[in-house]
Amino acid sequence: MASLDKMGAVLATKVLCGTDVVAEDVNISLPDITFQTVEVKGLGTIEIPTCLTEALESTVTSVGMDKGFYNMLGLESKTFEYRFVKNLLETSGDTGVRGYKAFLKGIPSNIPGGSIEPGSSWSGDVTFKITRYQLYADGVEKILIDKLKGICKINGKDYAKEINSLL
Repeated sequence: MASLDKMGAVLATKVLCGTDVVAEDVNISLPDITFQTVEVKGLGTIEIPTCLTEALESTVTSVGMDKGFYNMLGLESKTFEYRFVKNLLETSGDTGVRGYKAFLKGIPSNIPGGSIEPGSSWSGDVTFKITRYQLYADGVEKILIDKLKGICKINGKDYAKEINSLL
C-alpha cells in the first residue's frame, strides 16, 4: 500500500491583481465549490450533485491601506493570481516544498472598514464574487470552474462538456 507525502504548513503567499503584486504574506481564501443538486425518485428521494455550482467567493486579508489594497477595489471584473507554497515531508524522508497557483476572475464586492487603533496594524477582508477559478498544484491543473463559459473541470475531466455538446 502506497503512502502519501505529508503536507505541512503554508510558508508564504502572494497576491497579484493583473500583473501588479498587491499583497504578500497575507491570508487568502480559495472559493468553496458547492454543487447544486437535483432530486431523483428511487425508494424515496435521492439528491444527485450536478456540475452547476452555487456562487463562488474568495477573500484576501489586506494588511494596511496601501497601493496594493486600493488596486484590488472597484466595481469591475479583475483578474487575480494567488500563489502559495507549502512544505512537505516526502515518503522517502526528504523534505521539500510544493507550489500552488490559483487564477481567479472576479468582482470586488466590498471595501472593508475596520477599526483604527494607535499602536496596532489595520487589516480587512476584501471579498470577490468569482466567475472563473482555476487551481494548479505543482504545475498541474486540478480545478477549472468558468461559470460564464460553462466549464466544470476537475482532475482533467470536464463534467459540463456533455451538457454543452447537446445545446
